Amino acid sequence: MKGSAIIGLLLIAVLASAVPLSAHDKYRIIGTVAKITATQIDVKQIKDRSIVEIDIDKATKITRDKKAVALSQIKVGSSVVVEALGDDIFDLQALEIRLVPAIPSDRKPK
Repeated sequence: MKGSAIIGLLLIAVLASAVPLSAHDKYRIIGTVAKITATQIDVKQIKDRSIVEIDIDKATKITRDKKAVALSQIKVGSSVVVEALGDDIFDLQALEIRLVPAIPSDRKPK
């Protein structure tokens, strides 16, 4: 009896601790790198040209053509697609950064 009660309490504790993880929204930021450091990437979005600051860490996956690459491969001006989680656009943590071919601008020349 005590054993099943303890297991039940542990199960409730595990489920309760998982709730905050699912509270984050998913974001996809598409654009060019404006600035890169060991802990942050700033991306100028294609859609509105605003700059979004995204935190990166050792768990952030960085790829080019579906192959892992080093953070040092990311240069200012590189085209990227960033998959991130956060409470809002001002609090993002990068899950994956994909280096992609140059993204064409939808702006017409003057």
